[in-house]
Amino acid sequence: MITVLPFKGIRYNTEKIKDISSVITPPYDIISEEERDRYYDLHPNNIIRLILGKDFPDDNQSVNKYTRAAGYFDTWREENILIQDTEPAIYVYAQEFTLFNKKYVRKGFISLVKLENFETGQIYPHEQTLAKPKEDRLKLMQSCNANFSQVFAFFEDENSKISNILHKVYEGDSGTSITPEVDFTDGFGVKNLLWVIKDNKIIEDISSLMKNRALFIADGHHRYETALFYRDMIRSNEGSPNSNGNIPSDYVMMMCVSMEDPGLQILPTHRLARNIKNLNPEKIKKSLNEIFDISDMGNDCSIETLMQKLSDDADKHKFVLYIGENEKKFYILKLRNEKILDQILTNEYTEWKYIDTGILHGFVFDKILGIQAKNISKSESVKYIQDVREAIASVNEGEYQLAFFLNPTRINQIRDIAIKRHKMPPKATYFYPKLMTGIVLRHIS
Repeated sequence: MITVLPFKGIRYNTEKIKDISSVITPPYDIISEEERDRYYDLHPNNIIRLILGKDFPDDNQSVNKYTRAAGYFDTWREENILIQDTEPAIYVYAQEFTLFNKKYVRKGFISLVKLENFETGQIYPHEQTLAKPKEDRLKLMQSCNANFSQVFAFFEDENSKISNILHKVYEGDSGTSITPEVDFTDGFGVKNLLWVIKDNKIIEDISSLMKNRALFIADGHHRYETALFYRDMIRSNEGSPNSNGNIPSDYVMMMCVSMEDPGLQILPTHRLARNIKNLNPEKIKKSLNEIFDISDMGNDCSIETLMQKLSDDADKHKFVLYIGENEKKFYILKLRNEKILDQILTNEYTEWKYIDTGILHGFVFDKILGIQAKNISKSESVKYIQDVREAIASVNEGEYQLAFFLNPTRINQIRDIAIKRHKMPPKATYFYPKLMTGIVLRHIS
């Protein structure tokens, strides 16, 4: 059973921070070093100092980026740069954005959600995690005792009961908050709005409706697993490792969105491949032809035409292959028969036959290119990329040998694999837009 609770969020004081866009960032894990430096320079109270601190040569166990983050967090609260709401609330968060010339609004709510173990609970992951990011997030959580970013999850809302509540808030007829308390446009052109909902009726309705729903993690797997570890560590320190009580560390801050929300958009993440020994385009095409119909698109096909042809009949499992070397040609690969995958993708990869990234990793990379699917998350032979033009340039310049362009994974595919407690290949999803970090923080107390 999913337990949702209101909480006293910590937010930037708008009397001291006039431009909220100057102090928020995207999630820490998509920020490059150059972008981190830019956020540092943007404002002395930018959230970057908490979520992605800098390392210095004289750092040690007592003084480092994690202790500095804790110092900033304490100081900013003491100076009322960050202030805590006086009453528990659920926060309705909406993002207005344009994608492929179409306008969308994604609406969800931020609350505390009681942590559940992946093996037995109703909160489901869909991707593998790595030890190093979890170690990093745990050190930050230990130093600051806080959630600085929301875990992003989606849920089924067939009769739109929760969506209708959120829509009423968004439209201003909730009876509690006509205008949002936070309203700014971020550096990506996305309009971010936040309503602070203290109305007990709305809170009770959302909490009650969420009880019998499963949650599927969209973004924030490392943060969620870190929160599980932190919970168990706190329980153990308090002498009750098996406690099912309601101590603060039993909960994590989470953004929940209906999977039926039209604004829940997923973009494809394309792949670049290199280190392929004795690359022979004709041999690769012959191997691919065993299960794919191959259409030669030549070398002067426009990106717009290419991506349109890729999206046509997207449910038929299609890819675009771009070969560099002396060819510099595009090919459409269309799976000929799904049943052949029953013999190719077996054991832990059985569920991969239903998704394009699984077919690409489990068959094309593993069987044809010699890039092992089981080790692909650690492989230097594969690069994940959003920009089609950048990917083509990387091949033309010889940095990579092949590029593969994909259609986005569909939301129901994520749900279907996750609910069976299976994992998808790395970077199978890219939810857009990203949630902004710094809109609401939570001290674990």
